[in-house]
Amino acid sequence: MRPARSILHVDLEVFFVSVERSLEPSLRGRPVVVGGDGAGQGVVAAASEEARAAGVRVGQPLGEARLRCPDAVFRRGDLATYGRVSEEVTAVLLAASRRVERPSADEAFVDLTPEAPGQPPPVRAAETVRDGLQRRLGLDASLGLAGSRLAARIASARARPRGLLLVLPGYEQSFLAGKPVSALELPPHLQSALERAGLATLGQVAACDERTLAAIAGPAAARLRATARGEDEPPILPAAPPAAVLEEQPIRDPRSDADALEAVVEALARRAARRLKPFRVGAGAAGVEVRRAGGPARRGVVLQPPLQQEDEIAAALRTVAAPLLEPAAGVRAIQVRLGRLSPPSTQSPLFPASPALRRAR
Repeated sequence: MRPARSILHVDLEVFFVSVERSLEPSLRGRPVVVGGDGAGQGVVAAASEEARAAGVRVGQPLGEARLRCPDAVFRRGDLATYGRVSEEVTAVLLAASRRVERPSADEAFVDLTPEAPGQPPPVRAAETVRDGLQRRLGLDASLGLAGSRLAARIASARARPRGLLLVLPGYEQSFLAGKPVSALELPPHLQSALERAGLATLGQVAACDERTLAAIAGPAAARLRATARGEDEPPILPAAPPAAVLEEQPIRDPRSDADALEAVVEALARRAARRLKPFRVGAGAAGVEVRRAGGPARRGVVLQPPLQQEDEIAAALRTVAAPLLEPAAGVRAIQVRLGRLSPPSTQSPLFPASPALRRAR
C-alpha cells in the first residue's frame, strides 16, 4: 500500500518582518512596519501582527501607518537580503524533500510523503524543518501537516504562533467541512455565486451534487468539490538541480580588515555548499568576485573531482579569494559561485592535489 499523502504547509508569518526580527531580535513582540522610515513618501510593504492590530495594512501610505501606530518601528527593507534569506529557506525545505513549492516568500508547500524505507516519518521531518528555520535562520514559522494543500494551509494558520498542527490521515474532509468558502481563495465573483446558492462552507460545497455545482462554477466544479473534500490535488513536482549556485554579500564597512572579509567568504561558501546537498551534486568549478569602486575582480578554480563537502568547498573558495582580498580596504561586495554541478565521482584522482594547486584562472 502507498503511504498516505503528507503535505506540509510552512507559514513564515510575514516574511519581511520575520527577517528583520532575525537580524534584530529586540524587535520581537514590537509593532514593525517594512517599507520606509515612516517620515517620507511610500507605502507599507509588510506589517507585523502587532502593527496590523493597530490598523496598519499593506499598501497603506506610510504617513497614515505612523498615525495609526506611533509606536511602530519602521524599516526601509532590503530586497537583496530578503532574497538571500528566501533562498536559504528553500535550502532548508529541500533538505527535507525535493518536492517543494513556493507560491510566495511567506509560504511553502513540501510533500513529505515517504518514498523509500528509512525516510523519517512526516511529523519528525516537519519538526526538523521548523527547527532548521529557527536555529539556522532565526525565522519563526507555523506549520500544518495534512493530506492536501488546503487542509495543510488552514492547519498552519490555526497553529500560529510557531506551532505544528497535524490533520490525521482520513480526517481532511471533516476538518475542512466547517470552514468558509473564502478559504478556497476563489475569484470574488465565484465566491459570491457560491454563497448566493447557499454554499457558504466547504462542507456544503463538498456535499453539493455535480450538476448543481457545475451550473455555478462551470468546468471548475469537479476540481472545486475535490479540493473542498481535501482530495485529488495535483502533485508537487521535484525541484530540478540548479545550473549554478551564487551567494553574495555587500560589505557595508569599507574599512573591513582581511580577517573580516575572509569570514564573509567562509560564510558564503558554506551557504552555497548547503544548497547543493538536497540535489546530491558536487561543484566542478568555484569562483569568487570581489567588487570595488574601480570595478570587479574575479578568480576561479576547476575542482577535480567535483567537491560536495562543506569544509572542502569552503577551503577551496578561501584559497581562490585570498589574492583578491588584498588590499582589504574598499571592498564593496563579495560573491561566490559554484558551477559545473554534477553527481560526485566515486573514483579518487590519481594524483590528489590541494585546492590551492588545482588549475586557477
